[in-house]
Amino acid sequence: MEHEIIQVVCPECSPDEPVPHSILKEKPGLLVKCTQCDSIHPHQKEKTRHVSLRVVVSSKDTSASRRITLDSEENISIDDEFVVEDDSGEMANFVQVTSIESGGKRVNMARADSILTIWARATDNVSAKISVNKGWETTSFEMKVDGEKEFTIGETLSSNNETFQIKKIKLRDGSSVDRKGTPVPAKYIRRVFSDSMERIEWLDHKKDGKKRNSRPHSSGPAIQPRGSAQWTLKRKEKD
Repeated sequence: MEHEIIQVVCPECSPDEPVPHSILKEKPGLLVKCTQCDSIHPHQKEKTRHVSLRVVVSSKDTSASRRITLDSEENISIDDEFVVEDDSGEMANFVQVTSIESGGKRVNMARADSILTIWARATDNVSAKISVNKGWETTSFEMKVDGEKEFTIGETLSSNNETFQIKKIKLRDGSSVDRKGTPVPAKYIRRVFSDSMERIEWLDHKKDGKKRNSRPHSSGPAIQPRGSAQWTLKRKEKD
């Protein structure tokens, strides 16, 4: 029977440095056997230490301070997502990390016990910015939606008295998506670019017109008569 191997100190042969031990029994207490000297002894697991971190949550033009409790050794990175609560525990938000302060500077990743402040944005309810190109002008408005709502390239939507078709989506990381059929959750979107249905209909009509005008003529070449038919008639009358 194979036993799980862990690294712990051995009171007999290695009291200061961890060495491989095989686990013989886990309950009610951990019993291990040293692979170096074969001594058997109990091992007390270290309790996981937790830290409480300040999280500044932004939602549109407002911000609020929240707290989150994490394992001290857990790594936090930009774009990580989790739930934070207010001091009363009555209000909670899904958030996405946008910045981390550790060691007196902004970093992309840090261990929880070294973090001073986490900045994040609420993603449970977001305002999606929509631009609609009408041809002669472009209008903009915002749609308040759930952060998980997906906007899809090529999708036709109606909002704010506008019917429009999505052409391109700019993401918060600076990249863009324009492949038809690609869905993007609202929480990752910086702006949605679209065409109004009037513009789409106009472009389709213009395209069809070009196709009709480009068709070859079926009639043969025009033949111009020589001279004037009226002049020939007058000459004949004088003769």
